[in-house]
Amino acid sequence: MISTYHITSNVLTSEECNTIIDYCSSRCKPSDIIDDNNNFQQDISIRNTVNTFLRRADYDVLPMIYKVIEHVITTSHEFFKFPIGMIEDIQYAEYSKGMYYDEHIDSGFTLDCDRDISASVILSPRNGYVGGNLGFHNWDSFLDVDEQQGTVVVFPSMLIHRVKKVEEGRRSSLSLWCRRNF
Repeated sequence: MISTYHITSNVLTSEECNTIIDYCSSRCKPSDIIDDNNNFQQDISIRNTVNTFLRRADYDVLPMIYKVIEHVITTSHEFFKFPIGMIEDIQYAEYSKGMYYDEHIDSGFTLDCDRDISASVILSPRNGYVGGNLGFHNWDSFLDVDEQQGTVVVFPSMLIHRVKKVEEGRRSSLSLWCRRNF
């Protein structure tokens, strides 16, 4: 891998972001985490969010998802020299006041959850929430991303990251998890 993470602004327009939020928000339920044995469970000491997943049929309603996918594939190739073979169902997540996702990795512990490249798409306007920043572990601290609506952050799935607690408002995002060809 060549870069730690790569940020691209304005991949989606405000209108595209708002369309995704409007489509997904009412479909959310409390989020699960995957434990060391690949079991799904709720644990609000680690993750306190709500989410839903986009299936292929949703892409026809949300054609801007194809733009996101193309951007993630291109960025993975150009900046990480990593070819993507498969993308899991895309997750839409919301963080309201008091919600967060503590430090974690996306790469998983077994081949059933063997992710290589992750991406986060910021859907909410920055003035719509306080706190809630995506941050990456850097030695003994975290570096927060300058989150702007429509921004895509692509990073290796083994990179430790978190979303700080939202103090006010609502933060919405998409998460993509990508794998190599087997």
